[in-house]
Amino acid sequence: MTQDPLPLAVDLDGTVILSDMTKISARRIILRRPWYILLIPLFEVTKGRPYWKKRVANFISIDPKTLVYHEAFVNWLKEQKTTGREIILATASHIVQAHPIADYVGLFDDVMGSEGTVNLGGKHKAKALVERYGKGGFAYCGNSKADLEVWPDAGEIIVVNPSRGVLSGLHRDPDILFE
Repeated sequence: MTQDPLPLAVDLDGTVILSDMTKISARRIILRRPWYILLIPLFEVTKGRPYWKKRVANFISIDPKTLVYHEAFVNWLKEQKTTGREIILATASHIVQAHPIADYVGLFDDVMGSEGTVNLGGKHKAKALVERYGKGGFAYCGNSKADLEVWPDAGEIIVVNPSRGVLSGLHRDPDILFE
């Protein structure tokens, strides 16, 4: 009897796309309204990062066609999708920016992202995924040091385009590595 593959929870920044939505958005804001940069620290201190991400997401729209995607990884996701595997986009980017990208890629069954008062990164992402699938009940695809807080709860570790120090910070070897 073959066991069904674990659902795939996939990070966005540096994993599906080879950039970071927060940095892209900040650059666009600086070009359009340079004075807005002075408000970022104020928003972060007084209202928190999720509030700032929401303001930026509502202010700046990003055309998903203009982003650079990790083609080998996206092709692998397409293969996984053909097997019927559930694929979830789980990102710290704001949900308003994540949905158009997920729709453009066309592989995701659901989207989880920062919203409300929760920045869905690191331990918050781990908690949300464990609540949804149980400890060890999901595979996680990521690339950054923030993802080191998610992988201990994942049943399968998939490292994509790892940032410096990520591989040495893992609690075990990755099941799959995309560089």
